[in-house]
Amino acid sequence: MNKQLTKEDIGKLLIITIIKENKKIIHKGYLVEIFPTSLKLKLQDNGYNIEIELNENTNIEITSNKIEFGKIPTTSLKENTSLPNIVYIGTGGTIGTHVDYNTGGVFMCRTPEEIISTTPELENIVNIKKTESPFIKASEDMYYKDWQILSKNIYNNLKDDSIDGIIVTHGTDTLSYTGSVLSFFIENINKPVLLVGAQRSPDRASFDGSLNLICAAYFIKEKVSGVYLVMHGSMNDDFCYVIKAVKSRKMHSSRRDAFKAINDIPICKVYSNGKIEYLKDISTFKNIENKLILKNDFEEKVCLLKIYPNSDPAVIDWYIEKGYKGIILEGTGLGHVPTGMQEKDNLPENKRWLPFLKKAIDKGIIVLMSTQCLYGRVNDMVYANLRYIQKTGVEYLDKHDILPEVLQIKLSVALGRYTKKEDVINYLKTNIAGEISEKEISESYNNEY
Repeated sequence: MNKQLTKEDIGKLLIITIIKENKKIIHKGYLVEIFPTSLKLKLQDNGYNIEIELNENTNIEITSNKIEFGKIPTTSLKENTSLPNIVYIGTGGTIGTHVDYNTGGVFMCRTPEEIISTTPELENIVNIKKTESPFIKASEDMYYKDWQILSKNIYNNLKDDSIDGIIVTHGTDTLSYTGSVLSFFIENINKPVLLVGAQRSPDRASFDGSLNLICAAYFIKEKVSGVYLVMHGSMNDDFCYVIKAVKSRKMHSSRRDAFKAINDIPICKVYSNGKIEYLKDISTFKNIENKLILKNDFEEKVCLLKIYPNSDPAVIDWYIEKGYKGIILEGTGLGHVPTGMQEKDNLPENKRWLPFLKKAIDKGIIVLMSTQCLYGRVNDMVYANLRYIQKTGVEYLDKHDILPEVLQIKLSVALGRYTKKEDVINYLKTNIAGEISEKEISESYNNEY
């Protein structure tokens, strides 16, 4: 059976029929590699690699359809000055990957031009005046110095009066983190800065990056200032949500509509044909006249601690020893930690958090409370335990609803700018980029938009 296949057949579409337990199983895919008793196939419908054993029950039909593995298409940018001018910045992520046909996995390698080639529609929507790529990496490998490089890059382009907006392609895992950092690093953003990613790689039929890019391009024409994420709003290729970066979160590990607005609603829906359906008033996001400012100092010794039953508060001692400046507690409910302060409470002493929190605060560490519930606000007054926590010096910031990771980033930015605790707390209480909701938005939790 294997003899009928040679290296000349690599890349050809095969139709393989397997008879197993009197059932017929059919695989359609492109030949990747030939082994003595099996072969590797790239499935036509989803792009995954599988290995198929060859035996007397295996029938192979070789078609004339053939693809060339390993070659990444690219494009030459065509200038059209009648369209809005944008800068395209590529940083890596799934949207910039290509499949390794030996392993079946994908890796970050595409240049901006190679990513743009996946979406030829862009040239009829915006004029890509220039492309830049300060680095190419998986988003989980990014750290604060990458954010500083990227923010300076974006700041310099925002100062260019000829530029109408910026599209940044980026891995989805930490897309919201980077969007939040940029929202705090660059003050008085006067143009749209749109972060776009993909949950599927460009070699797959279910690639979602093209629609995300198309919708971002259409939205740039609206001239809505700020930092936003533009990602699929449904599993179909019909529309994307534009979500304020500081109110966004990746809520599913693999679905194409993974990103949701938390304690907020999306700015709008952008459809594949360019139609825009606004979900909230955008008048306050336009006509930013204050001077653009870049302040990208960052204190990296800020941690995020998740509180859970049976958690060990002695971990606080490690952070004290390592010289940490700030701790965000991802508390339960309204902002709880185990206290053992209730009458007849049998919680062991070594499970009680209050003495450790007090120790950290006395050492000058700023400790802030957030909630792992994500939706809703913290509140330091409802239960007796909450009041005990508040008395240690843990800050609840006037009952805020900032997402835990956004609060961690904001504290790192604040500590990078200020030395006095009072100044840090005042900055944290100030609504910088829409990270604090004035009131609860029930539509967000109910997904009624």
